[in-house]
Amino acid sequence: MENRLKVWCAGISDQVAPGTTTVVEGAPGTGKTAALDDLAARWQGQVVRARGSALEGDLPFGIVAQLFDLIDPDLVPAEAMSAVQLTAVAADFPLLHGVYRLAAALACRGDLLIVVDDAHWADTASLRWLAYLALRVRRLPIALVLAASAGERRHDPSFSEIMASCQRITLDNFTPAETRRLVSAALGEAAPEFAAACFDATGGNPLAVTRLVKALAEDEVQPTAEAVWRVAQRGAEVSGEIMAARLRRCSASVVTTAQFLAALSPSPHPGVLAELTRLSPVELAEAVRTVELLGVAGPAVLNDMPAPARAALHLRAARSLRTHGASDRAVADHLLETSPGLESWAGEVLDRAAQEAVNHGDTSGAARLLWRALREPVANPSRALRLLGIAELVGDLPGATVRLREAFQSDVDDVESAVALSYALHAEGSPAEIPVVLGGSPLAQAHLAVHGLVWQEAVPSSVPLDTPAGVLHHVMVGDISAVEAVPLVSATGVLSSLASAMTLNLADSLDEALAVLDEVDRAQAPALRALTNVMRANVQRRKGDLVSARADLEVAAGHLRQDRRWHAVSTWHAALLADILLEEGRLDEAAAVIAEASTDEARRVWSYGGVLTVRGRMLTARGDDHEALEAFLAAGRHCAAWPYRNPAALAWRSGAALASAAMGDGERARDLAMEEVTLARDWGAPRALGMALRAAGRVTAGAAGRTLLEEAVRVLRGSPARLELARALVDLGVVVRRQGDTAFARTCLRDAMDLAQKCGSSAMAARAYSELVATSAGPRRMRQTGPTALTPAEHQIAELAARGRSDDEIASTLLMPVGGVEGVLSGIYRKLGVSGRLQLADALFVD
Repeated sequence: MENRLKVWCAGISDQVAPGTTTVVEGAPGTGKTAALDDLAARWQGQVVRARGSALEGDLPFGIVAQLFDLIDPDLVPAEAMSAVQLTAVAADFPLLHGVYRLAAALACRGDLLIVVDDAHWADTASLRWLAYLALRVRRLPIALVLAASAGERRHDPSFSEIMASCQRITLDNFTPAETRRLVSAALGEAAPEFAAACFDATGGNPLAVTRLVKALAEDEVQPTAEAVWRVAQRGAEVSGEIMAARLRRCSASVVTTAQFLAALSPSPHPGVLAELTRLSPVELAEAVRTVELLGVAGPAVLNDMPAPARAALHLRAARSLRTHGASDRAVADHLLETSPGLESWAGEVLDRAAQEAVNHGDTSGAARLLWRALREPVANPSRALRLLGIAELVGDLPGATVRLREAFQSDVDDVESAVALSYALHAEGSPAEIPVVLGGSPLAQAHLAVHGLVWQEAVPSSVPLDTPAGVLHHVMVGDISAVEAVPLVSATGVLSSLASAMTLNLADSLDEALAVLDEVDRAQAPALRALTNVMRANVQRRKGDLVSARADLEVAAGHLRQDRRWHAVSTWHAALLADILLEEGRLDEAAAVIAEASTDEARRVWSYGGVLTVRGRMLTARGDDHEALEAFLAAGRHCAAWPYRNPAALAWRSGAALASAAMGDGERARDLAMEEVTLARDWGAPRALGMALRAAGRVTAGAAGRTLLEEAVRVLRGSPARLELARALVDLGVVVRRQGDTAFARTCLRDAMDLAQKCGSSAMAARAYSELVATSAGPRRMRQTGPTALTPAEHQIAELAARGRSDDEIASTLLMPVGGVEGVLSGIYRKLGVSGRLQLADALFVD
């Protein structure tokens, strides 16, 4: 700052001369006072100085008295004496002229420099005299220099008169480059990150930069990238000290306003602020403006207050906000800064605010509110304990199970506490206690059915069909058909939506399932968001849209990294990811995912059966039929602990049938395949039946096998499972080619290759291509356009547009500009070879 100050002062000195009026402007901390100090030191002649203050702003002629109070009384004209002695009550003309004569008399003894710092706080009478002098200064050996904060006193007539006749010098903040040079000069060559942090912490304010650099030097902080955190820490302290110092020089009304603005920020209710400060509208507006110009706000203001005064301020704010109808959370945030037991309503407000925080996924905030609520006299301590336990559970904070067990034991009839405790037990891997905790209420039974989808210990003996979770249980068991199940779904809450979406998924109502998942509240815990995205990926995989499935799995992976306790979700995620990698022909990567997912925790949950099934497919692709068969049978043994036999959920039997046939055990293969066909026919959804028929056709010789494959193709053509249709078409093409029907084989294989490429299955497309070449059809150029050419983001936009969403709706859903949606859609149309969004559904297989 010193070098730049010299430049400033040199410029000011060149402009300040007898007969001139100069106003130096700048934000607080830009060096106005330092520039005036240097100017006074350079002046060859007499110097009188004064400084305005908010505390003396109402004292008539306070500035005049500061300027001339040390002057020999014999030089003071009689008409000016009342101004110098601070006894004047009005700035009339004789008095103004008398003080002017005093200044002129001093100037006769040598050039006179009159300096007024912080002139924006000068009293009105003194400002009037300064304006009087400014109009006459050109004929006198007097230089008048004022320093003022930018933007102040703009509506004061006297100040306006001065500004109209003065020359102005503006002082600015440092630029990032200037900040870096100053930091490097004081601390040594600064890393770019370190210098940038210094600028960010101070905004380039010269005073703040100088003090920050001094503090860092005292702490012997080296200007490296690793020390950036020290800059942020010390920067906050320095800024706080500067703000507090500025505020202490202000009037009581400005101080009070700054304190309440800091407490109520960022957007205080006008009625609340007026009530708390007890200022008139005009006084409040002026105080707010002064606070804004000073730049004092935030924690620094509150931290400068004594703790009791700060607590009293927050209590007054809480009372006023509640009176003016503010939200419970806004009121509760202030109650957190007060002592318990001061207001009878505090417990209820904290309790409701905590529930609101839980609903919005703010688990740490909810926990803090509830800890405080439990120190108040609350009407329902069990509820407060339950909410605190839920917040700790969702936020992966310690003590959730203990807290929820305490809430449950304090009121064993509280079903909500029982449900919350059941999920805490689920998260810590203790499912044996879950059935005992949930008991036999209908609501609890629905949650028990959900736990049973993960832990065999939690599978209920009987579940009614009056909830979506109960319907899903019966779907998984296989004692209800798809036609019966679909009408029973509903989406009246998160649990109902997820259970209903899974039922719709298994029933091949895939678009309906996606629609339900799209409406699930996104402000949920990371585990629920992960589950929602995994379920979306599962639906997209069943549709054959591998690109969208991968995109959803990537999102889910981010949520799972935030909370690693929910092994069923992470295991399901791994099974889907490995399955997609297989379709992409990336066997080694699929094997690595499977190996990583095969943990002791994963082996206890139902979804591990999916990992074993995908492992069997991976081993089959590698030609290791013996190990593949063992993997499929291990999946069967794993799932036997659960009563879930619906092949739509896990089709391990068809994989075992194909592996058995490859091992030469045709009879076992046919038994396994036909068992799955029977179960799939009972369920009635085309995807599961088509997959079972395909396996049966492959393990059945001759015309009977072809008939089963043809039925599989017919069934799958009526389903949204495009990738499974491609698989069945390849198998049918191979069989009919071997039977001599080359033309039909080519048709099947070409359709299969086209479908596989559109789905993104390079492995299936390559197999169809090689089989097509084997029919002597000659090489055929692989597709270069279609859904596989789209990026995950493009695929999401294309699918939403195909479902009829407008550009505004897509932009809102994906948090991107509307113009960006339009640009992306143009590229999508080119890649898909379509003219507009009306053709997107056919291009993407969206019904």
